[in-house]
Amino acid sequence: METSPKRILVVDDDESIRGIVSQMISVLGYEVVSADSGENGLNLFLKNRFDLVITDLDMPGMKGLDLAGLIKKKSPYTLVILMTGQDKELIQTKIRDSSVDHALFKPFGLMEFEETLQGLLNPCIA
Repeated sequence: METSPKRILVVDDDESIRGIVSQMISVLGYEVVSADSGENGLNLFLKNRFDLVITDLDMPGMKGLDLAGLIKKKSPYTLVILMTGQDKELIQTKIRDSSVDHALFKPFGLMEFEETLQGLLNPCIA
């Protein structure tokens, strides 16, 4: 039986980062949809099924942590990755009791990105 590729939503207000991350996801064989704001990301999430949401922390309007909380409230088993360029220790303290499953610290490479996705989406393989 063939399974359909995992669906990933990328939410980032920075067009170039959103494009690069979306391209990396496609190269790794996943289906990707992107949004340019937390509000647009939430609207897409509410209308579609996603296995994983990758969101930037700092965006105008709805912040990444707020988006993560709303996603987990609606769908507790949907995985959420937070991307940020902020200080690692500060962010890990901030997300400890949040709705985030994993944090990726910019800049990150394709290998780290792939290992993170594999580890979350296919835990038996990783």
